[in-house]
Amino acid sequence: MGNFKKGGWFSCLLVLTILTGCGGGGNKPPNLSASFTTETPPDAARLYKRADESYRAKDVPGALRLWIRITKEFPGTAVAAESMNRVGEIYLEQGRLDRAARYLDYLVYQYPKWDGIDTAKLNQLRLLAREGKQKQVMSKAVKLWRKSEAEPDVRYGLARLMIGLYNSRQDVETAFRWCKAGFTAAKDAEQKKTVAALTEHTLAGAGDKELAALYRKRPSGFMKVFLDYRRAQLEMAGGRKDDASRLLKQDLAQYPDHPIASDLEAALRGAGVVDTSIPLNPGRIGVMVPLKGPNAVYGDMVIRGLNMALSDWRAAHPEEKVTLDVKDAGLDPDTATASYNALVGEDGVLAIVGPLGYQANRTVMPLADRQGVPLLSFTQKEAGGATNHTFVLHAFIDSHDLVDTLVRYCRTKLRFKRFACLYPDDRYGQKLAKIFAETVEKNGGQMMASASYMEKSTDFTAPLHQLMEIAKKNAPLSDIEGTPFDALFIPDEVSVVSLIAPQLPYNNIVGVTLLGTNLWSENSLARAGGVYVDRAMFATAFYPQSDNPKVQAFEKEYQGLYSSTPSYLEAQAYDALTMLLEARSAEGGVSNRNKLFNNLIERAKDFNGVTGKYTIGPGGDLERQYSIFQVRKGTVGQVYP
Repeated sequence: MGNFKKGGWFSCLLVLTILTGCGGGGNKPPNLSASFTTETPPDAARLYKRADESYRAKDVPGALRLWIRITKEFPGTAVAAESMNRVGEIYLEQGRLDRAARYLDYLVYQYPKWDGIDTAKLNQLRLLAREGKQKQVMSKAVKLWRKSEAEPDVRYGLARLMIGLYNSRQDVETAFRWCKAGFTAAKDAEQKKTVAALTEHTLAGAGDKELAALYRKRPSGFMKVFLDYRRAQLEMAGGRKDDASRLLKQDLAQYPDHPIASDLEAALRGAGVVDTSIPLNPGRIGVMVPLKGPNAVYGDMVIRGLNMALSDWRAAHPEEKVTLDVKDAGLDPDTATASYNALVGEDGVLAIVGPLGYQANRTVMPLADRQGVPLLSFTQKEAGGATNHTFVLHAFIDSHDLVDTLVRYCRTKLRFKRFACLYPDDRYGQKLAKIFAETVEKNGGQMMASASYMEKSTDFTAPLHQLMEIAKKNAPLSDIEGTPFDALFIPDEVSVVSLIAPQLPYNNIVGVTLLGTNLWSENSLARAGGVYVDRAMFATAFYPQSDNPKVQAFEKEYQGLYSSTPSYLEAQAYDALTMLLEARSAEGGVSNRNKLFNNLIERAKDFNGVTGKYTIGPGGDLERQYSIFQVRKGTVGQVYP
């Protein structure tokens, strides 16, 4: 293609098109495919190299500016198409979905002859998935798979996307088919390892009926190994170890180099994927909490609870020599991995309490499973059942179970039928609002309305007005004169609730019961809200002012040490370490991590701590009993159980 003028008609057209989203009802810009060239002008090559270097140096804004410049100054070239794709990918990674859509949609329309066009189309599907448009992704995925036969990288990325999508829909059969497709596209051992992990995750919750349906599809011998491994897990859980052993030995003999061969070998040993080469120091318990940055305050709270538990344990068991080995959980995977490796590979800790934080747990849990290190994680278990982590117990409040306890009490004891939700427009509020709506429906209630408010709001007139408008539209005609719901759920802190509650009657919301989460237990709700929170209820696993003697003793000891009131974090840390130390003192727990974890499971089945009574659910998850407290005439008292 001849010379390229900088800043000409195309530059203006491109800017206008991208900034307006290629829409607005007007005509599409002229297609550049007729003049497309794969020749890269020297100036464009130099700019692209600078952009790539900036990106590798983590100067993402600088890289973006250079790639966008290329798209403007060198239209109709492959390097412009590649630059546009890189820009779209970065915006997608950053969650700036509108901008990503503009670049990717424009790229696919303008550069159909670019040899990387299928990569751009894959990015479009990733974008649609992020936007929740799953049906559109599913309708286009098979067509892209067929078209990209000569592009294994596109097919591999597409398979990973679709496995995740169908897993989110709990469609095990279709997800398993995409797992098979992923193996056909994987070009090296690392990619096969990734697909193998995704396949195991796909089957993690599969029961007898789902496995039977997959076996009837007559999978290849290679894929059948995954089904056999899940079948063996179910057999072992049912006490049929001999049947499981025969199945695993048969698969190992036929597929000794299978990606999950080590998992099969470990299952034959009756445990998870255990690395027997790591050191073992029975007197050291690892701790992973944030020690730096904005979350360090929470790490300090956990450490206080752990130190109290260890002090109490030493007083009762002076002959046992146990120390805590504390490492930073960090804010990124590299820090979490380094801390874990130091605790396990260098210090040989017997087990780990933590990490505290979702990202750190996501990084560390697979490592603990692979090496057979018991982990008492401070995160919630995944919604929908077992976590599929052999050596992990989640010792944290589970929002689904907490909200379910509250809603069931309202439905069965108070006979409430209609519910509404007013929530902060942040990650926590959005999550709890969704859980609440699903739980109300599951328990046979009616969700009348939901509305959100911005963080740091003080005037809630607009969201309350919106809440009432929606509720009245959903209410029978006979109820529109009054407040058309029985209870209002507000998943926020006491300081915010104390601002909202007095504004309710001024917005014609009267006679409703306010509902909240464990956040309401951290400050005096009755004192902060006054008469406006009378009859308000909240569910929690720990309330420092509880009448429970065990809680009172813990609160008194904590006050004596730190001159403040303990929160759920300190209490949960206390329970977690106490439970672990009890498991350690039981037979075999000192010298064998697998035995320690089995002891931990047994102790957790009937453990009564300061954060309540624990049980082990059918999926192997740590569960607890939640209590409900209610404000009555300025006093908070327990109403359930």
